[in-house]
Amino acid sequence: MNNAVVIVTYNRVELLKECLACVCGQTIPFSRVIVVDNHSTDGTAEFLAAREDLDVIREPENLGGAGGFYDGLQRASQGEYDWVLIIDDDAMIAPDYMEKLLDYANAHTGIYGLAGKVVTEGHIDVSHRRRITNRLLYVESNVASEEYQKESFACDAATFCGLLLQGKKMREIGLPQKGYFLWYDDIEYCLRLQECGGVTVVPAAVLHHKTVLSKEGMVTKGVLHRIGWRQYYGYRNRYDTAKRHLGSLSAWVILWQY
Repeated sequence: MNNAVVIVTYNRVELLKECLACVCGQTIPFSRVIVVDNHSTDGTAEFLAAREDLDVIREPENLGGAGGFYDGLQRASQGEYDWVLIIDDDAMIAPDYMEKLLDYANAHTGIYGLAGKVVTEGHIDVSHRRRITNRLLYVESNVASEEYQKESFACDAATFCGLLLQGKKMREIGLPQKGYFLWYDDIEYCLRLQECGGVTVVPAAVLHHKTVLSKEGMVTKGVLHRIGWRQYYGYRNRYDTAKRHLGSLSAWVILWQY
């Protein structure tokens, strides 16, 4: 099969090396490995320059995860790939990750988006696979850990931590929202994918996530409670996602809430 992977990295060269070792050790090899370097300053550029086996995009500035995935998927869309995997540099896919997902896709029709089980510090990280349980208020709920005992289950949204897209469908629905910078670019993208079948999670495919969410940029301390820059992007992008996919009433409710 003709498959590609898009990896976005920023100032985590040691994690990137481990990530690439996992990518290159797949039982079903990738035809193309696209690495988007978000203008790292820690030696990442020098490391990637020495790897002739990689297709490297060096950004002129840090465009955030959203900008990086936009450019990476744009590069991938120029090829006729059967499947395209999306991961960050801290995602360590098991050697049979692609094999497990593709076996499921080959045994079932109408599959356009697949994802595996995310494990962080030895436990299932349920925050990466979600369902929208109230479309008016835009309430998202993590898929319960009990459901990971099944062969597969459907979800409304999966993060870009191990999301596998059918290449033809990816080219049809377009690229992520580049201007989001951080957060909700993956959720908004999955809601587009939901209109043609959604995402199927196959727990037998395992991804080990090496980091947890940083609290940097979450809250600014002071006399008044202020949101940090990370929260700003989360709030803004959640509102825009609701406006695009859930309707103006849901967007108004979120705006009122914020």
